[in-house]
Amino acid sequence: MQPAISIPRSSIPAHQKIAPKPLIIAGHIRKLTWLATFIAVLIINLVQAHAAKQKTVRKDAPKGKSNPVTVPVRKAENSPTPKVLLPSPFSQPLDSPDKWEHITHRVRTGETISDMLGRYGLQTGEKQQWARSMTRDLGRQVLPTGREVHLYFSKPIFLRRNRVAPGPLKAMEVDQDDASTLTWEKGIRGILFQKREKPYDVEVKTVSGSVDTSLFEDAHRAGIQPALLSQLADIFTWDIDIEKEIHKGDTYKILYEQRSRKGQETKSALRILAAELINAGQKLTAVYFEKQKGQGNYYNLEGRSLARSFLRFPLEFTSITSHFTDSRFHPILKTNLPHTGVDFAAQRGTPVRAVGDGVINDAGWNGSYGKAIEIKHDTTYMSRYAHLDSFAVGIHSGVTVTKGQIIGYVGSTGRSTGPHLHFELYKDQQFINPLSVDFPAEDSVEPALQKIFENQTQTYLVELSTAPQS
Repeated sequence: MQPAISIPRSSIPAHQKIAPKPLIIAGHIRKLTWLATFIAVLIINLVQAHAAKQKTVRKDAPKGKSNPVTVPVRKAENSPTPKVLLPSPFSQPLDSPDKWEHITHRVRTGETISDMLGRYGLQTGEKQQWARSMTRDLGRQVLPTGREVHLYFSKPIFLRRNRVAPGPLKAMEVDQDDASTLTWEKGIRGILFQKREKPYDVEVKTVSGSVDTSLFEDAHRAGIQPALLSQLADIFTWDIDIEKEIHKGDTYKILYEQRSRKGQETKSALRILAAELINAGQKLTAVYFEKQKGQGNYYNLEGRSLARSFLRFPLEFTSITSHFTDSRFHPILKTNLPHTGVDFAAQRGTPVRAVGDGVINDAGWNGSYGKAIEIKHDTTYMSRYAHLDSFAVGIHSGVTVTKGQIIGYVGSTGRSTGPHLHFELYKDQQFINPLSVDFPAEDSVEPALQKIFENQTQTYLVELSTAPQS
């Protein structure tokens, strides 16, 4: 066994010396301190981030108020989307329109609003409320014969012992004409009224032709609709008498739009957009232009209005059957009498228009005139429309009307042999010939709109040049 060798501490190299225990502990403490500092910083950042998130969520909450408690909403299964009868600003009804019961009522002769409502079991107070509201907006109690009225009731309420209580009337709709509907709806604020335009489809078409016998006869044989010819006569009425001054060899071109509604294709509305008429070598051109939406007029190429303060014709007619004359053989009385107006042949129900702005002086039965309307236009002129079948909705004494507004419909009431309109015009309380009166032009296109007018005119003229020959 070899003896142990003792090596003195001083003989160990410096790089192999072992550090004393206090130094080792100090190093560990420094590492722990750095680690603690890092963890503390990390915790502080996380706390700040959470606080910022909470601030963002709550920044819109009102001060001093606690956040509302969200209550779970119970969803109805297979719930159909409600069909809103009227758009805003009408208030929501107390019950959903999809639960309403729809009844269509056709107005009987002489039937009033109260009569109609009484047929459906309305309580006295409810009936009076509806009658007052509708009379105020219609301007009359008696409804047009044959007109459809759509009534919407809440569905009946089933009570005990098999008793049924009728639901209250919620809304009503009346077709004013082919273009608009009058609607009433009962809501929280009472019965609210609205006039709505019916949607329609628009097609732009062209047609042209030449005169061999007469404009109306040749165009009719070519299949051109009479309404277009009547409008053509209206447009150029102050420049030429189409019935008398159009001769063989004259030509015409028409650019027009056809508006139709679903289910009413046979009642399409036609409006001429541009027209060209060559009479004895002279070219007349008309362009439809709206200065404001829905308010248009016809102008020549220089932008001067072709219209006057009065319309020459109060309706779209097929022919003039009797002219203004001092002596005419009366077909019913069998004697010669003055004919103080003009008779326009037209189908029963053809709309009749006010020839100028004014106030209804009288609307009712007028002896041999039958159902007639008188309009006082100013201190000088008055017009009369006779043998009407019915009046337009809202037409009665004292109502203000505008030029071109529909006031009634062609009929054969009074002393008449068939459907037509007898039209009279008075000046200073004296009969005058409506076809011989001249009025000054209404207006011109303003300089600010001239460029728009010229661009539209150019577009229409290009379309006119492509019109097929009829």
